[in-house]
Amino acid sequence: MPEMKGITVKIPADLHAEVKAYLEAHGMTMGEFIAQAVDHELHPKLEQEDKNMERMRTLAFQVPDSLFQRVKAYLERNHMTQKQFVVGLIEAELEQNEAQYQASHPEE
Repeated sequence: MPEMKGITVKIPADLHAEVKAYLEAHGMTMGEFIAQAVDHELHPKLEQEDKNMERMRTLAFQVPDSLFQRVKAYLERNHMTQKQFVVGLIEAELEQNEAQYQASHPEE
């Protein structure tokens, strides 16, 4: 077993509650969770590994600076990356659209 060291930090109470719920749902200790999160941040896996080797494509677009600043503030408040945010929006919209399409075209 490798030598272990401690980390003590303070985080917002709502984030702490979210972490505790995650730990309970996944049967993890706080130490396991923090070690995994730190390892992932310091040594991120290639996106292709996470997507079962699915081919990745790039979407690129520009937005007004005022919108960009609002997005950055949102990401910081919600502890998200730009990629997580945009992919989440795209997936949610596609799922909603596909459900509407299925409802209006039941024969297909």
